[in-house]
Amino acid sequence: MRHAILGAGGVGLALGAALARAGHEVVLVMRESSRARYRGVIDVHSKLHGDLAVEARAVERLDEPVDVLWVTVKAPALDAALARVAPRLTPDSVVPLLNGLDHPRSLRTRFGPRQLVGAILIEAERTAPGRVTWNSLYAEVSLATTDPDRAGDGPERGAGTGGRRLGGLAEVLADAGLGCTPERDPASVLWRKLVLLLPLALATTAADGPLGIVRRRPELSALLRDAAREACAVAAADTVVVDDRNLLHTLDTLPGRTDTSLHRDVAAGVRPTELAALTEPVLRRARDHHVAVPALTELARRAAERERPTEVPAPHRSTYRKGETS
Repeated sequence: MRHAILGAGGVGLALGAALARAGHEVVLVMRESSRARYRGVIDVHSKLHGDLAVEARAVERLDEPVDVLWVTVKAPALDAALARVAPRLTPDSVVPLLNGLDHPRSLRTRFGPRQLVGAILIEAERTAPGRVTWNSLYAEVSLATTDPDRAGDGPERGAGTGGRRLGGLAEVLADAGLGCTPERDPASVLWRKLVLLLPLALATTAADGPLGIVRRRPELSALLRDAAREACAVAAADTVVVDDRNLLHTLDTLPGRTDTSLHRDVAAGVRPTELAALTEPVLRRARDHHVAVPALTELARRAAERERPTEVPAPHRSTYRKGETS
């Protein structure tokens, strides 16, 4: 299969390397500045998986047919990234792996039922064009179809067009060494990641450090746990049930080095960040469903204060660069 990766950051490079290693043709769609420094090889560095170098072409604009278009940019860069994909292209499957809740609507407007809904749990960080550090043992993709023809449970599940896409992609990802969980409900795919990512991203950004720093501050640690419960409550009001006890257990057992790309972007002076894409849809749904979210609101306020630009941004010298819940 031919795969295009739109967004060669940590997630896109790790995904592209895994697919290329499995024998698939991979093309990276990069900005001009990144492509100029890209050597034509994805270099993966991982103490858990071992180092890997695989060849992959790069283009600035995608105007060649592909079977799958993986969209791995962050939400603020989505429109600009899509402008680098020729309008006439009709990939069989379009798989966005963005964080947040609102992006599937705009993608479906362009790609129709070919667009799936996806999420990925992985710790990966781009260190240079084509170079990625993969810190996690796991890489788990969740996918659902927006095709109303998808089948129900039992032996017939996946009989529709969307179901066939899910089944085919699950096999591709498994062959590439990546986990894949097909889901029935697109909203569940997005919410089950967001209830973990949102409190974690806000707390690490507010603390200006990884999860271990958050845990050393009792008041901030309490806000993190309350925000996780509130995120589950908003998800439930939005018809997605998530067990907050399991979520809290996950937060309690994550390594202290766990960091988030939102924190790193804010600390490095990257603007715009995905803060608005993460928080605004959740806070809007909380208002619509009359769900009180004081902890989420407070953490969002503190993160926004960190995000607010200063006249001369100071260089970020944190030693906590490893780990990403992306």
